[in-house]
Amino acid sequence: MGQRKRVDIAILCCLTLITFAIPWAVKSSFYIHILIMSAINAVLAIGLNLCMGFIGEKSLGHAAFYGIGAYTTAVLSVHFGLSGPLNLLAALFVTLVCALIIGIPSLRLRGPYFAIVTLGFVLILQLLVLNGGAFTGGPMGLPGIKRLTLPNILTGRPFTLSTDIQYYYAAVMCFWLAMIVSIVSINSRVGRAWLAIRENLDLAESVGISAFRYKLVAFLMGAGLAGLAGALYTHYTAFVSPRIVDTWVNVLLAAMVIVGGEGTLLGPVVGAVVLTALPEALRFAEGYRMLLFGVILLIVIMFAPQGIVGLAADLAKRRRRG
Repeated sequence: MGQRKRVDIAILCCLTLITFAIPWAVKSSFYIHILIMSAINAVLAIGLNLCMGFIGEKSLGHAAFYGIGAYTTAVLSVHFGLSGPLNLLAALFVTLVCALIIGIPSLRLRGPYFAIVTLGFVLILQLLVLNGGAFTGGPMGLPGIKRLTLPNILTGRPFTLSTDIQYYYAAVMCFWLAMIVSIVSINSRVGRAWLAIRENLDLAESVGISAFRYKLVAFLMGAGLAGLAGALYTHYTAFVSPRIVDTWVNVLLAAMVIVGGEGTLLGPVVGAVVLTALPEALRFAEGYRMLLFGVILLIVIMFAPQGIVGLAADLAKRRRRG
């Protein structure tokens, strides 16, 4: 086992222990809420990174899959009374079907056209949600969503998640599922094909790599993770509104990947945590909060174009050489 792999394994082990131990050290429900949202956003950013960072396609429609998972869960809960694992499976299934419908034609496009198509998909979904009447709740959204109920392996009885700590661990489990999917994919034949496509699509196709097929795999995996994140978010907040598919959500998700570091394993995670916590840390300047947020983003992008993780790796290399 190489030194780099040993370091990666050590980092992941430490990260695992930290994520599961945090609730023992953090007692504030506000901070637990920030951690839950950080974990959910990390799942979204990891999924988007598969598309942006590893195949080089700039998707502007990731929020659409987040919204599809959220609204599928909300509709099943409010109109059909479902709140168990079936909701999560339904959110995953509907999201993947929609991703297939949009991905099959759009992934054959090159250049900025793919980004334009995915952005158009978000705008269409916004109109459907806003004009869905009582089915989607329209501009007011859907309240009264049931809490997530899961089977208890030990007792065999249903177990309803009702506290922030329970939802924190559910979000952490979802986060680690996304991490495992990302790690396994990147270190497999699929991941090597993604990198070949990102570096030189024409050359990759000339040696027998089906760019369309591997792009579709990355796109579906990212969409599926977004759908699961949307389902968990909806059960946690017990409410969903059209804001979940707002264009700002797309911009924020892309910023998480870019600020953390595109094409890296930990980059999306770092970006998600930083950009979820930063607006809350700037509440002391309420009138100028978003202005300061934008300035900080510009500074990071200007002075660390490879992202925070990339910058840290460069500094570590320079230190070893020095």
